[in-house]
Amino acid sequence: MEKSLQDRCLKFSRHISGLCGVECSVIDMALHTFLDQSGECGTFCQRCSQYNQMRLYTHCYGCSEAYRWNGKYIYYCPLGLVFVASSVSDETGNLAGGLVAGPIIMGNMQDTLQELPCGEMAPQLAELPEMTTRRVTDLAEVLAAVTAAVSGIPHSKAGKFVYEQERLLNAIYDVKERYVSHDGEMPYPIESEKKLQALIRSRDKAGSRELLNELLGEIFFLSNFNLDEIKARVMELVVLISRASIDAGADVQEIFGFNNEYIQKIEQFTSIEELSVWLTGIMHRFIDYTFDFSRIKHIDAVYKTMEYVRANYDKKLSLDEIARNAFLSKAYLSSIFKEEIGESLTNYINRVRIEKSKVLLLDKEVSLIDIANLCGFEDQSYFTRVFKKMVGISPKKYRDSRGVAAQAVSYEES
Repeated sequence: MEKSLQDRCLKFSRHISGLCGVECSVIDMALHTFLDQSGECGTFCQRCSQYNQMRLYTHCYGCSEAYRWNGKYIYYCPLGLVFVASSVSDETGNLAGGLVAGPIIMGNMQDTLQELPCGEMAPQLAELPEMTTRRVTDLAEVLAAVTAAVSGIPHSKAGKFVYEQERLLNAIYDVKERYVSHDGEMPYPIESEKKLQALIRSRDKAGSRELLNELLGEIFFLSNFNLDEIKARVMELVVLISRASIDAGADVQEIFGFNNEYIQKIEQFTSIEELSVWLTGIMHRFIDYTFDFSRIKHIDAVYKTMEYVRANYDKKLSLDEIARNAFLSKAYLSSIFKEEIGESLTNYINRVRIEKSKVLLLDKEVSLIDIANLCGFEDQSYFTRVFKKMVGISPKKYRDSRGVAAQAVSYEES
């Protein structure tokens, strides 16, 4: 992110914090870091005892989603706390960074406490601002207006399309000038395609984007603006870029999925105008994927998985079923989950169930076998073993200790 843009972001992040009472941080997507003096996302996140390795990637994901969704995105962190992200674009309309406001308690404090996976942080939640859904939405709108002003470019995709359209027209004009200077004898530059592949493999993003624009100009002009011929050449270019992206580290299955989607879309266009507007956005985004989201892409699958587990912890869960929900193979999901969260998926499922069981154990009317069933454990003995391993004492001793504590509090109050 350019220095003056950084300074504007930091200035307005302080204003947002002062006005709303919500911590607001700045992220530089190119450097993949926070720009705040603390080097972190607010004091609460610094004290977070869980998911430390995910902190930065969680909020980078929020900024990238805001960029996709017209400049604003509301999301939950792994602790179930709410954040609002708004993307910041550079002068070319590309994602440069973002402002991230949060954490926020949205809704009822007690509900949030019950869902909190690490009980030791419960006292710190009292320090966080509480907002209704409407107020969080208002904050997202204000944040988006601020970042649009800071960037000097509208968040709407149309704004970027206009910029990219202008670049494409300039590229076509340059090709025309060269064509005239060569007396009309100028073959399609196959060598430029090979150079583009080499730039993508070497992860030269700026060079790749510039050369891609030149190639699109060549395709449009040398095809004499014939729609069918342009479609054929662009499909070839999609395949070429996809192979180089895979070599550069992009996920094979995701790239093949993009290929199918893009090729089907190209076939549907009936005018050069529609095709050019789509191309100038999507082809550059295809290249951006290889460079910007090779790690962030994992977060979406991890979030889907965590959300699914928390919604279905009381049922019998299989890794196959969870992987299908995240649209990934079982082995791949298990690998990235362990990489991002720092624990196995099986351990995470058990931890969610144990946290739910702690709430039920406060009610002495509910038997241990019923608690085991309500929390998705196979049987009471397995529930007891897992509970003792994770908490350090048996469920019965945990219940008894909570009962003694409750009686002590009752005695003191009387």
